Amino acid sequence: MRDLLMVCVMLAIFIAVLRKPFIGAAMWLWVAMFFPKGWVYGFAGSFRYNLIVVILAFVSYIVSKEKKGKLPSDGLTILVFMFLLWTLITSIFTISISAVVWTEWVEFLKITLLFYFCILVIKKELHINVMIWALMLSIGFYGALEGLKYISSGGGHRIHGFIGHVLGDRNELALAFNMLLPLMFYLVKISKSKLFKFGINCVIVLCVVAIIGTHSRGGLLALIVVGGYFWWQSNRKVLYALLLTVSLGLGSKYIPDDWMNRMNTIETATEDNSFLGRVLAWKTAVLIANDNFITGGGFKSGQYSIVWDGYEGYAYFNNIVDTSHLSHVRFKAAHSIYFQVLGDHGYIGFFIFMLLIFVAYRKASKIVQHLKKTKDNEDMQLLCRMIKVSLIAYCAGGAAVSLAYFDMLYAILAILFAIEHRIIKKEKKRTFTLDGRRV
Repeated sequence: MRDLLMVCVMLAIFIAVLRKPFIGAAMWLWVAMFFPKGWVYGFAGSFRYNLIVVILAFVSYIVSKEKKGKLPSDGLTILVFMFLLWTLITSIFTISISAVVWTEWVEFLKITLLFYFCILVIKKELHINVMIWALMLSIGFYGALEGLKYISSGGGHRIHGFIGHVLGDRNELALAFNMLLPLMFYLVKISKSKLFKFGINCVIVLCVVAIIGTHSRGGLLALIVVGGYFWWQSNRKVLYALLLTVSLGLGSKYIPDDWMNRMNTIETATEDNSFLGRVLAWKTAVLIANDNFITGGGFKSGQYSIVWDGYEGYAYFNNIVDTSHLSHVRFKAAHSIYFQVLGDHGYIGFFIFMLLIFVAYRKASKIVQHLKKTKDNEDMQLLCRMIKVSLIAYCAGGAAVSLAYFDMLYAILAILFAIEHRIIKKEKKRTFTLDGRRV
């Protein structure tokens, strides 16, 4: 029954994608984040939904009557292309397993194709809102469902993603929830329906519960960062601080002891083997980058013994964090977007990646400043502020997860590009007549 329902839903989506290119972009993102195969167990799991949606999206764009003019470029689009090009170079000169590296590069190519397709077809505020709803109805839906399970189980349900999905790991899932929270806040503010506002607020609360339910220490730290931002921006700091204190006091009675014990290890991180294992992975990533200063090791180079065993990370930098007793550890994922990119693509790739995030944050800030000055489009001003929070959540939570190549991040970058080049510039043209006088 579930398989039949999934096929019917996907057929409706395919038809919608063929009607409008921007729906194709939104559904491309939705399928990537929702992971339809994870919800079914029978024949419906044999279809390649991602590929079908991508093909139909391009067909929809090609046959559409919308003006396809020259695609504007800026620092953001150039940096995305530079990063893709640099990963191609590092893949050519990889020191790891070539087949694995090229598979990962193709996956990253698909993510960048999503970015460029989005900036081609997103032209209106409606298109942007549909993209955010796609995230809400994929990541947000899963967060609400898992949050309900966690509550109904009395804290006994351990939350994690689907095996084989980009968000399969609980730490990565917690990061996605944190990144989505500010975007859902934006949806609350722009929604006209009280029912919709209530529903989205419920999803926000359940996603916060889901973050706690992942038992992710990085997720908790990112949640504190996001919550701290909203508290700092509020006009009722004392009231919200009191409400938070009371909520934590009441909620602590229902939080399982194993959750509290795990979070308490944050204070004694240097004595926790899980954390020290991550430090060991970070050390190895640095050693790979130092040894291959320009190109790094290639995608996932540190996750295979063929590379890991050549670098005795446990013996280095012990004056900072001692890992000398971990010589028995074989290989681990980078567990950090920063060390992941550093080890995979060297110092040049790391610089491009960091510059990309910095430029995106600065672009959001400049748009907010511009819209405040002109007193135009409060909705887009709010969205850019929320995108800044989402980027901060990514940078904070990403310090502990290997999620440098993430569809949601590039979708957010595409939305930023659309706000500046499609929304704001179009409004400027409408504001002035040909002779320069305001209409």
